[in-house]
Amino acid sequence: MKSADLSGRWTGVYFYPVDAEFNPFDDLPPTPFEAQLHDAGGDVTGSTLEPDALGPAGAPPIPARLEGHHFDGQLVFTKFPNGGGQTHTIDYVGAISADGNSISGRWVIHGDWSGPVQTQRNLAPAVTALDVAATA
Repeated sequence: MKSADLSGRWTGVYFYPVDAEFNPFDDLPPTPFEAQLHDAGGDVTGSTLEPDALGPAGAPPIPARLEGHHFDGQLVFTKFPNGGGQTHTIDYVGAISADGNSISGRWVIHGDWSGPVQTQRNLAPAVTALDVAATA
């Protein structure tokens, strides 16, 4: 079976677990994110952008870079956040759907906590300022 090319724009959401220190009442909202992936023969790099769900109100979004690979229907990558006071990395592992348009899995901050993550390929073409100007 040929592996899907994961290059492109993706959107997703991850969920926080119940945690005695950070989420004792299980009231942290699901966190949406956007990702841009580049797949070079199974080696995956890219970037993500997500709201700072644990920061103060109005905190800027947190960008991150990612590096990983996929093989035999499974994507594995590490996310390196750049903001929000985060100094840890987050590891992800997920199952790629048969059509290559969704990924379901888990995120892990080793020694701390983990939770589920769902991601969908954004199949709509990107809208640019030139596209908007052309329709005006």
